[in-house]
Amino acid sequence: MPKFMADHMIGKTCKWMRIMGYDTSYPGCQNDTDILKKCIAENRILLTRDYEFYKRYSRSIFLDSPYFKLQIKQIAQMFPPEMKLFFSRCPICNGLLEEVCSDRMGEEFESVKSRFRMVKYCPYCNKYYWKGSHYEKILLEIDSILKG
Repeated sequence: MPKFMADHMIGKTCKWMRIMGYDTSYPGCQNDTDILKKCIAENRILLTRDYEFYKRYSRSIFLDSPYFKLQIKQIAQMFPPEMKLFFSRCPICNGLLEEVCSDRMGEEFESVKSRFRMVKYCPYCNKYYWKGSHYEKILLEIDSILKG
């Protein structure tokens, strides 16, 4: 699976790509030249809504739509997602999630710990994730995007 760089215009798309297991970097506040340098150094495909920016880099994809669902669909048609990779990356920082015992979680997570023995953990931003009620909603949303 290729690695991607989402430009400043597609933050929501970036988050959803990470949920779907795509390695998708987000530039923070870098300028276009720095973003391109990072794309080259890390062998990433640039995703952008900026046509002029798109033309500056041969490994870029111009996203036709301003709507994140259509952007995801466009990317997925070119690079079909692998369901086994869903929920393998942190949607916040793109780090690979680790499966850990819920006992590691703090006291504020007692209800989660009582329902889940194992959870996913991001060692880069110290966030925990589990298959709560939102999990099925996210899968339904992804299915709707891909089929819609």
